[in-house]
Amino acid sequence: MEKWRGTQVCDNSRKNKMKYNWEVKNLELLNVYAKDFIQIVKNPRIIAFDGEMGIGKTTFIHALLKELGVSTFDGSPTFSIINEYQIKNSIKAYHIDCYRIKNENEIFDLGLNELIEEPHYFFIEWAEKIATIFPKEVIWVYS
Repeated sequence: MEKWRGTQVCDNSRKNKMKYNWEVKNLELLNVYAKDFIQIVKNPRIIAFDGEMGIGKTTFIHALLKELGVSTFDGSPTFSIINEYQIKNSIKAYHIDCYRIKNENEIFDLGLNELIEEPHYFFIEWAEKIATIFPKEVIWVYS
């Protein structure tokens, strides 16, 4: 990831939809952006990522997880689809990669529709593939 151009965060959960724009110019600054992002999000939520393959979605999610206190990462969940991390007390973070999901039946077979109802952090790559099950309160990150 050299540069994440035009990154736009849309928080659809707020009454007046808010947009934040960042341009991540290098990896050294990524942790600064992750810290700022987590301060905006504050509470466990669904954060949906939309961007081309190789743009740095997983790298940014790892920076976000690090900001939440995760020190060991399981890598990208491209094949496992879901990686689970314990944050604190009963709060968890899920890194979900929906790239391999082919249809709505797989969403229900994996139990994603039930899982995202839990009060945890969900960082979801290729989120448009499962957007039909999202509640209204979703933060979309576009790159």
